[in-house]
Amino acid sequence: MSLLPSVPEIHIQPMREVVYEHLRKAIVLGELKPDSFFTDADIAEEFGVSRTPAREALQKLESNGYIERVPKKGNRVLGISPYELAHSYAIRKALETLAVKYAAIRITQPELDELKKILDDLAEAQRTLSGEVMLETLFPSIKRFNEIAFEACKSTRIIEAVWAQREIFDRYRVMRIVLPNRVEKSIYRRTELYRAFVARDPERAAQIWIEHLDESFAIWREKSGYAEALKDFQFF
Repeated sequence: MSLLPSVPEIHIQPMREVVYEHLRKAIVLGELKPDSFFTDADIAEEFGVSRTPAREALQKLESNGYIERVPKKGNRVLGISPYELAHSYAIRKALETLAVKYAAIRITQPELDELKKILDDLAEAQRTLSGEVMLETLFPSIKRFNEIAFEACKSTRIIEAVWAQREIFDRYRVMRIVLPNRVEKSIYRRTELYRAFVARDPERAAQIWIEHLDESFAIWREKSGYAEALKDFQFF
C-alpha cells in the first residue's frame, strides 16, 4: 500500500556536475586566475574522483568558454577580452531593464519596505562614513538592493539570466572599479528606481536603470584601462 498518491523521483547530482559547478565558481570568483593551468589529473586528485567525471566536467567548462585545452600543457583558464566584457555589459542592460520593468508592476509592499530600509542605511553610511570603510559598508547593501529589485520581477528565467551576467562582473570586480567614482549618483539612481516602483511606473523604472548603466559603463571603460580598446564600441 502506497503512503502517498505520488512521490517525485529523487536524483543525486552526477559527480561531473558537482566538479563542473565548483570549478566554474572558482573561475568566476577569481580563485582560478586567467592563464593559470591545471591538468585532468590535478582535478581528479583534487576532488577525489576518477578521470572520467573530471574529464567530463572539463569538457563542459571548455564548451562554455571557461577554459581551453592546450596540447601537452593541460587546461588554461580563459579571461574575457575587453570587447566581450563590453558586450556582456550590453546584455546586462537589456536583461536588467526588462527585470525592473516587470518589477515595477509586480513588486510587493514588503519588498518596497525593505528597499526603503536599505536606502535609509545607504544614506546614513554616506553621511557618517568615508573612504574604504564607507565603500565596504555600501557594497553589501547595494548588492541586496539589486537582488530585491531584480527578483521582484517574479520571473525565474529573467532572474537567472540577470545573475548569470552579473556573475561575470563579480569575477572582474567591476563594482569596485565603478562605485568609488559615483557613490552619490549610485544611491540617487536607486532612490529614483524605488520611487518608480512605488508609482508602479515600468517605463520610468527602465529609463532610470538605462541611465544608471550608461553612466556605469562609461566609468568602467575609462577606469579599467580599456578606453582605447573600446573607443569605437557602441553601447546599446
